Amino acid sequence: MALVIKSWSVKTSPTANEPYVRILGRESGLLSFLLSLVGVDATTTLVITHTHMEFETGSLSGFIRRITPFAHMSSAFYGRFKPWKTAGGLLLFTLFVSGSLVGKGGVLSTLGLLLLLVGGVGALIYYFLNRELTLGFHEDSGAALGITFKRSVIEGQEINEEALRRIIAIVEHLLAGTPVPAQVSLGGAPANPRLAEAAPTSFREVLQPTRPSLCPACHQPVGPEDTFCGSCGRRLD
Repeated sequence: MALVIKSWSVKTSPTANEPYVRILGRESGLLSFLLSLVGVDATTTLVITHTHMEFETGSLSGFIRRITPFAHMSSAFYGRFKPWKTAGGLLLFTLFVSGSLVGKGGVLSTLGLLLLLVGGVGALIYYFLNRELTLGFHEDSGAALGITFKRSVIEGQEINEEALRRIIAIVEHLLAGTPVPAQVSLGGAPANPRLAEAAPTSFREVLQPTRPSLCPACHQPVGPEDTFCGSCGRRLD
């Protein structure tokens, strides 16, 4: 099943605590979005650092995390799927039904024209919202890990082919052990920061408040597991 993107970032010159690539996706659908508002939706996270790739599938009941060092990765791949057959089938079906109604004249003719308009717009929307992109990796063992995603209407996030090419280029340099050329960072996140977070992996995480990403005293970055700020020593409540 294709995921929709909650947040993503691609950086060729990350800081010491930042990954090169981070993609966070959730299951598509209105129910999944409503669950994401309270932080209990099922999420999939792909993180690429300078040493390894981390792939995690999480939910309220738990998570599975797979970490693969680049020394044990052999290749990366990406691709695009365009649902033109399904969209074309919907359009042809609409043409057939509306054509039979238009030929009868009167109210049925008007209904047929309306059906043709609605069906044509619906097929077009279906095509643009269901275009999928796939990003994956092969391990030396032969196992393949990948993530398939499509445009998010609610969060308004989409990863295009340019971003995928940038990710593949970063992985190629990391596999070869060569420096990653500096380029402009790419990424996006919804206006509501809650929607950009990964799902909790325990009921305790649902009840506890979200930890700050910056120290309230010195405004330096802090990690989710930090008890004290590493810069000024303040306790993080």
